[in-house]
Amino acid sequence: MPFSGTHAEGQLQALIGTAVDGIMSIDRHGIVDLYNPACERIFGWTPDEVIGRNVSMLMPPRYAHRHDGFIERYIDTGDARIIGIGREVEGLRKDGSEFPMDLSVGEFETGGDRRFVGIVRDLTERVAAERRLRELQAQLSHMGRVSAVAEMGTALAHELNQPLTAIALFLAASDKALESDPAKARSLFARAQQESQRAGDIVRRIRQMVERGDDERRDIELSELITGAAELCSVADVDGRTAIDISRAQSRIMIHADATQIRQVMVNLIRNAMDATAAQKNRTVRVRTRLREDMAEIDVEDNGPGIDPQVRPRLFSPFVTSKKDGLGIGLSICRTIAEAHGGSLELLDEPEPGALSGARFRLALPMS
Repeated sequence: MPFSGTHAEGQLQALIGTAVDGIMSIDRHGIVDLYNPACERIFGWTPDEVIGRNVSMLMPPRYAHRHDGFIERYIDTGDARIIGIGREVEGLRKDGSEFPMDLSVGEFETGGDRRFVGIVRDLTERVAAERRLRELQAQLSHMGRVSAVAEMGTALAHELNQPLTAIALFLAASDKALESDPAKARSLFARAQQESQRAGDIVRRIRQMVERGDDERRDIELSELITGAAELCSVADVDGRTAIDISRAQSRIMIHADATQIRQVMVNLIRNAMDATAAQKNRTVRVRTRLREDMAEIDVEDNGPGIDPQVRPRLFSPFVTSKKDGLGIGLSICRTIAEAHGGSLELLDEPEPGALSGARFRLALPMS
């Protein structure tokens, strides 16, 4: 684009030339007539290689062939897909590599001709940092699941040992009865099979907790996650003194979430509630759900003594715990997971009619 050399135009030319963001201008046919130094740093092409050519050369092939049609449709109909809006798109460098960029497009007229100016910001470093952050969060989340299972290790081993011992006894007894009483032997075989299924269910629940994987969000039924978490926590309750009441968890509430991560949150909340009731004669943990606008709310409450006032302000901070052998990362990870899903996790202070006397946590998650 030519400049007359006036003071204002000189300032504009200096601004465009020193801008850290790429600035380019095209006519209604997509031909580039302005391409600043930042564009050269971003795309790798020199101004001489770009000016006078169609801007589609800076786009991946799957978008390039449709670009001119977008301009013509906008001029004919006024239907703006990106003009005046701005969005994250992909660009194409000279070496053929694609990269994420933020593109803002504006429109102006000069000499009766309609032109378009685009401002480009390379998002490669930001996207890489976000990806690394997600990876670190996933690693921390996995560490939290392993830690939770490790803390329940003795109880889980004890519970798993019971069906394995029963299988051995039933098989030994059925072997003795096989010739003298085949009907009894078949009955003993059936009971051994039931115990093997029980052992398999325990292993499956443990595996669901510690398995690693990508953040795979899908529509899932909330009650299934709550039931699975409650069953795993019940397995770890060796003396069986804790009543885990999930009767108020409504069925057919669908949420859009990663099942492994939300299961982790529920296991942490239920286990914490169980630990809080250790000194109570009748230990009770209750899980209930409700719908509020487009969110599903899950309350986990107990009849323990409540949260220590000194711990309460730092409750969701890493490495804060009231447990003797706890790492203090459970609630911190749980809140991170909830917020990454577009939800929240909080400790409720205000009493509610019918609530238990101890602590009450509320997990809110977006519905599908």
